[in-house]
Formats: sequence, C-alpha cells, structure tokens
Amino acid sequence: MKWWEKPLRISGVQCNYGEDSFDILKNTVIPGAFNTEQLLHLTAEGHMSFYEEELHGNLLDKYLAEAHKNNIKEIIYINVHCLLKKYRDLHPEWIQLDREGNEVKAYGTHYFNCVNGSWFEYFLENLKALCRHDIDGIFLDGPVMTQEGCYCKACRDKFHKIHGKSIFEASYDEMMLFKIDSVTEYVRKCNETVKSINPGILIYLNNSALRADVTGSNTRKVEPYVDMLGAEGGFIHVDKNVSLYQAGAMAKFIENQAMGKPTVIFFAGDHKPHSYIMHTAAETKIIYAQSIANGASVWYGIHGPTSMMNTPGGRTAVGMNKFYAANEQYYYKTKPCSRVALMWSMDSTNYYSSSVATTDFTRLQLVGKAPGKKGNHYKAFMGFYEMLVRSHVQFDIVDEYNAKDGSIGKYDLVILPTCGCMCEETAAGIRNYVENGGKIISTYDTGFYTQKGLYAERGLLWDVQGIDGYIGAVEYAMAGTGYQRLADGHWCTEGLDSTLIPAPTLAARVVPSSMAEVVSTYLELMPGGYVALPTEGYPGMIINRYGKGLSFYIAGTIGEYYGEKSHPSLRQLVENIVCKLSSRILSTDAMCSVEFVLRSQEIDDARKRYILHVINMTGDMGRPIERIAPLFNVNVTVNLDTPGMKVSSVKQVSAAAGNNYALANAGNGPGGSDSIDIKNAKDDGSFDIIDLPFTQVGNEVIITIPRIDVYEAIVIE
Repeated sequence: MKWWEKPLRISGVQCNYGEDSFDILKNTVIPGAFNTEQLLHLTAEGHMSFYEEELHGNLLDKYLAEAHKNNIKEIIYINVHCLLKKYRDLHPEWIQLDREGNEVKAYGTHYFNCVNGSWFEYFLENLKALCRHDIDGIFLDGPVMTQEGCYCKACRDKFHKIHGKSIFEASYDEMMLFKIDSVTEYVRKCNETVKSINPGILIYLNNSALRADVTGSNTRKVEPYVDMLGAEGGFIHVDKNVSLYQAGAMAKFIENQAMGKPTVIFFAGDHKPHSYIMHTAAETKIIYAQSIANGASVWYGIHGPTSMMNTPGGRTAVGMNKFYAANEQYYYKTKPCSRVALMWSMDSTNYYSSSVATTDFTRLQLVGKAPGKKGNHYKAFMGFYEMLVRSHVQFDIVDEYNAKDGSIGKYDLVILPTCGCMCEETAAGIRNYVENGGKIISTYDTGFYTQKGLYAERGLLWDVQGIDGYIGAVEYAMAGTGYQRLADGHWCTEGLDSTLIPAPTLAARVVPSSMAEVVSTYLELMPGGYVALPTEGYPGMIINRYGKGLSFYIAGTIGEYYGEKSHPSLRQLVENIVCKLSSRILSTDAMCSVEFVLRSQEIDDARKRYILHVINMTGDMGRPIERIAPLFNVNVTVNLDTPGMKVSSVKQVSAAAGNNYALANAGNGPGGSDSIDIKNAKDDGSFDIIDLPFTQVGNEVIITIPRIDVYEAIVIE
C-alpha cells in the first residue's frame, strides 16, 4: 500500500511574510493534527513559492528531517503557473502573451508562464534535483494556459508545426485542443521525470473539475500521469449566490474520474476572495464534512499568518482533523451506495453553453459556441444536484466516458441535465443502456447538437426520448408568463398541491413519437403576468419506452430554473420521477437542509460495514452561515440491499460524531460561535463511539438519531 492511499490531513500554509518555518511546523502543523504538509512557506516570497535547488536544497534537508521525526509526510509545493517580476525581467520569453502581444498578468502583480516555452527546461532541472531529496511528494500548482490561449513564439511555432497554419487562424476548437494537449504533455513529462528518479514520490496537481477546459487542464487527460486527483472544491467565495454543495459536488466528480486512485479536496480556510479573513466555524465544518463524506481527503490551507488558525474557523478545522484521525478506519477505501447517476458532459461544457466561475485561474464567463437559444449545462447540473441532495437521493456523478465504456449499467437511472452536445459514441452508450433496461431523465435540448456544437439533423437520442421533430425553442423571458400543466392523477403529481407548476425560462417545442406518452403541457407564452391562463400549449414531459428501459423527457430547462428560483414544486416533481424510476436507498423525515451520504466499506471477504454521513445545513437563513440549528429525533431508513450482496442481521449502529456522541459541533458550544466543545475526547485525541438503538426489517435498517448538530457519522455493521 502506498502512503497516500490512506486518509490524508494535509496542512497548507500558503504564504510567509517573516514567520520561521520550523516554528510553523512545531506550532501549527503538528498540533493541528495534520499527518501531511504541502510545503510552501519554506521557499516562499510572500505568497509565491519557487523551488530552486541552489537556494533551498540545504534548508529543505533540515526541514525534512524535523518533519519526518514527527511523522509528517512532506509534499513540496511547486508553482508552475506564474512567475515573479524578477524572473520575467530576466526571461521575458518565458511569459504568456495575448493576441496583441501583451504579457498576461496573474493576480494583477505576477506573470503567467508558458508551458511550451524555454522556462520548462529551467524548471525540469530543479525538479530533477528536488527528487533526489528525501521528499514524499510533489504538488504542481497549475499548469495553466490562459483562457484566450497563449501567442508567444514557442506557442506560435508549435501550433504551426501541428496544423500547418498560423495560430492567429486557429478555430475555437483548435485552440482549446491545443491548450489541452500542451498541458497534458507538460504533466506527462513531469511524471516521467519524477518517477524515473524515485517511483515512490507522490505527484499530483490542482485539477480542473466541473468547468470547461478553458485553462487546458482536462482531468481525464492528465489522470494517467498523477497519483491522486485533487480539486479546489473548498476555495469558496461564500455569498448568497454560491451553492451550498460545491465541495461535495467536486468530491463526487473527481472520485468518478480517479480510476480508483485517492482524491483530495483543497479547502481554503480563508473566506475567498479575502485571504486574511477566515470562514465561520459552521461553514468550515460543512465544507470539511462534505469532502470527507464523499470519500476525499482534505487539504486545509490558509493564505495569511498562522495566527489565523486561532479563530473559530481555524479551531474547527483542527477539531475535525482530530476526529478524522481518531476515526480514520471508517474513511479508508469506502465506496458510494447509489442507484442514480447525474451526468456531467464535458462536450456540452466546452462547445454548447456553460458558465465558468471566478477562480485564481479563470474569470466569470459563459463558454460555448453552439447556435440557438441555449440552456446552461453547469447551472442545470447544479440545479439537479441540489434537488437530489434536498430530496435525500443517493447519487453519483458520471461523464461521457462512463456512457462509452458501459459502466453506467450499474445504475437504475441516469439524469442528463441540458447535455446539449453529444458524440455518436456517447449516444450509442446511452441508447444501449436504456435498451437493456436502464432509465434516463433528459431535459431541454439534450443530444440536439453534435459533439462540437453543431445542430444535429436529428437529435442523437430522439428515438430513445420519444421525439419525432423539433419546431423551435420557446422563451419565457418574463418570470410568471409561463406555466406547465401536469396530467391529472398521474403518479408524478404526488405531493404537489396543484397540477399547475412554473415553466422555466426556456422550453423545446417538440413533436412526440406516436407511441410516446405525453404527461404534461407547457402553456403558450402569456403576454404579461396578470392575464388569463392560455388554454393551448405543447408537450412538456414525454415518457417513452425503449427496449427494456424507459426515457422521461422534460422539455424545459428545469435544472437551471430550480438553481435560480428554488420552486418547491419543481424539486418535488423531480423527486417523484427519480423515486419512480430507481430503487430508493434512503428515506427520512429530516428537513431538506440535511444531506445524507451513504457509503460502504469491505471489512474482509465476508463482511461489509456502512457509514451514513449526516450533514446538517439548517442555518440562520444566510450565507455565510454563522450558526447551525441542531435537530432532534430524526428518523432514517436505509435499504442496504446493494447489487451483488444481501444483508443479513446488522450487529450494531454507532454514532462516530456529533455533540451528543463524540466531536462537539464547533460554533454551537457553550461559548457560541467563538468556542469548540469536544465531548468524550480522551487525552490521546480519540473519541468514544456511542451505540444507537435501531430496528431491522429484512434489508431495511431504521435508525432514530436523537440529535444532529453539523456533522454526524453513523456506522452500521
């Protein structure tokens, strides 16, 4: 077993403005219950760190000896995306240029370096020297190409050699693929260099996840050349417009792409973009919990002085580290228990329409060149993500690779949220899945475009969806001018107080196949909000049987609309459809603000345990969340009949976290938001495991949780 395959608690002190590095190790890393450090501060100039053998080699050896003496693994941070001005002044040819020949700035003060230029040779020599030290791992921060592409001489020459034309004549697609290939080649060469010197050194990087390939970093492409996948799920600009579920979504996504390799979520303890202000205790615990609940280790970093750790947020992170360390056995090599999958489509993200959030490497923008009235794949995806979590549905994230290789076959249901672009191979994989008994939900113009964003003559999934033709898109630009009428008495209306629900902003006017069942009608566009409802309309939802399986097609952009408006009727509608088309694994009387994640773990060949992670986000009605309201006597029923396994008698149900059990909720103790109260903690940092009463009927286990604070981990075995 490789050392990085165990749960990691990685410290990242991301700057140094005069603190002694050995003091940081002694006073922050070791007492913070970290077992690994991603080392930046030893070689840092402010927030920037550039390893140079001549300057840093001897000091590094001394630091490594001290860290290893205290059982801390050391991963060396290497900045590979930007350079300080002093390097740019010596080597202006290393810098990325825009179309007009201007140097591209990073963070307003530094300069993006080009992965195709001569800087790489200089970097490679330092990398080789670094690998001869007693290091445990290497982290590459980057590499990235700027969103518009680099036009330096090295890139101009390389592009011309590949395409036989000027880079200034590059199409949108050619530039995107050029960036992806350049970054992938860079990572491959780094991997080959490191492993040729010491195969035992971990190498990984800051992977792009849940966004278009605007920086050239494609996780599927670089995965073969890294030992672990990581993503900035915890670099969160928390405000009222940011999803509560960013860290969990990233963790689910990279787990799917990791091919069995370990994953890690990078969690900035500071409240982005304010590097010197920390997250609240409640936000800290939620982000941390979403990461570990979905199978990822945690990198916890601060971008200011180490005194920031002496805050409610910082102390909460240390408390979570202690809990994570004491209960490590329940987080090692676990697998999700899901019968539903949510599709992330890189083709739709790159070529159709998808928003890209502001990060250190990207600016807020909309990506995609497809024609017509388009939805937004990212917003649709996150809208469905939230509906599923709030409905307590257990689900995984998949992508086109899973459709092509057939691995979606293990799910009852696959959801395609505005997956506009699709290649023939992906469509064939989905068609085969449904033909053999699978079920899909698709929305709006899913499959209406080719892989590269051109209208398909016929939609690639029309035969599956039960569609014969497409007349055009209807836009309800003014909220309140569009409605959908559901069929009276249909099973999808269960729990709704009306068969009339809001129509989203966009809907496709399609012609249903003769054998398809139309179960709702989008009413025609109203001229204003205060007029009579139209009596005419067009098909809103279509059920079509295909082979042994079934398609449920929703003609509107319901995911995007829910993400913006949060209409309860839309969530209830989706919950009804999902529960009808898949086996329900978990049900509860908890509020929608409580997230449940069920994972399994093989103890040996004959035994399996389950861990039910409970994350309570019932806060004080705003972001950032300052305090969480505890919940009492919550009932949960889990069905443990997973594929290929029948559950016999469950021996015990134990709580491994929570105020009443092991780790007290940070921020809700006797001292309010400024205290951490750890109950049942022993001197060695371990925690009591408290047995909970339960009943079992067949494969169903019914549990009553007396109290839920922010995070609980319930062990079933």
